[in-house]
Amino acid sequence: MTDVVLHRLGGEGPDVLLIHGFAADRLSWLAVAPQMFETATLWAVEYAGHGGAGNDAGDGTPQALADAIEAEITGRLTSPLIIGHSLGGTLALHLAAGGAPDIAALLLLAPAGLAGGLDSDFIDRLSSLEDGEAALQVMQRLVMRKSLMTRRMADAFVESLQADGRRQALRQIAGALASSSTSLPPYPPAMPCAVLWGGADEIAPPPDQSTAALRVIENVGHLPHIEGVADVIAAFRDLQDRIAGES
Repeated sequence: MTDVVLHRLGGEGPDVLLIHGFAADRLSWLAVAPQMFETATLWAVEYAGHGGAGNDAGDGTPQALADAIEAEITGRLTSPLIIGHSLGGTLALHLAAGGAPDIAALLLLAPAGLAGGLDSDFIDRLSSLEDGEAALQVMQRLVMRKSLMTRRMADAFVESLQADGRRQALRQIAGALASSSTSLPPYPPAMPCAVLWGGADEIAPPPDQSTAALRVIENVGHLPHIEGVADVIAAFRDLQDRIAGES
């Protein structure tokens, strides 16, 4: 089974599962998590090649990663609201399509593949970075406000790549993501769903065609949960209210 690790971040209330994007980890949720603690029990998953997870990515496909996440949360989380960013949004859709484990709602942040493919050059470069300065230049493409990405963060990312098998795991996932971009799970899902997208996202530009579930946030790049915190929290609260109204 593909490596996955589940972290309980804290809070009280219904379960909420956070799924990070490619080359990120549970720390990517630090800007939004504290505002969710009062009304939810927050869990963050890390999949193979990321954070505290091992580097066995299996075949690296989104379906394989989603299956591993499903196995990890089944019996531990109850009717979670799932928030997924980028690749994490794609994994959330796979979980919803599989019908487990009784997902309450989805909040998708720039979900990979929904409006076309990710920037393949960006994805490929991430696993090959060797020094902090080059990493900083790549990482700053994620945001409009470049100061949000620091040299210290870039150095830490490059250091994380030194672990045995980490680069290979990322490459395996990147290759599988590229080849599976035309086989996304059904959208929209059966449960309540909201989609937030940065209007200035150059990694995965937002869809040209608007939908009822989609909101494009101006002056925000590929990381709405960092540059558009208030919008993410508002969408989260709205989904919680919708879930409560249906119960």
